[in-house]
Amino acid sequence: MESEHTSTCPTSGNAKRFAKTRFALHAGLALGAFHRYIYKPLRSGGFRAGAEKRKRTFLKAAVAGAFALHQLNVAKGFAIANPSLCKGVEAVESKFTSLTDKLKGGSATPADLEAGKSSMDSLQHNAIGTGYDFKEQNVTVPGAS
Repeated sequence: MESEHTSTCPTSGNAKRFAKTRFALHAGLALGAFHRYIYKPLRSGGFRAGAEKRKRTFLKAAVAGAFALHQLNVAKGFAIANPSLCKGVEAVESKFTSLTDKLKGGSATPADLEAGKSSMDSLQHNAIGTGYDFKEQNVTVPGAS
C-alpha cells in the first residue's frame, strides 16, 4: 500500500527550546526500543520459524516498532530546527512504518530488519553531522523480560 506522505519539514530553521536535547532523548528512545526488542532478537534467531517464543518475540517487536515510530515522530518535531535532519527522520519513519506493519503480521524478514537498522544508523550519522548527536536510551517494557 503506497503512502501519500508529504514532507512536513520546513525549508528553513524553526528553533524550539532545547531542541537538540529533546531530539536526542526521543531519537535515543526510538533507537533503544529498536535495538532491544527488534534487532537483538533478530541477531539471536528469535524470529526464525520454530524459535522458542517466536510469536511473543514478534508481538514485542511490533509494540516496540510502534513505540519507536511515536518517538521518531516526536523527535521530528524537534528536528525541524534543522531541515536536513528533519528529512532524515522522515526517511526512518517511512522504513519503520513498513517494518512495524510486517512485524504485526509476523512476516518481517532479516532483510527488513537490516533495512531498519541501516536507516537508524543513517539517521544517527546525519544527526552527528548536524550537531544533533544522540545515543541509544534503555527502554524496558513492564512485565517483559
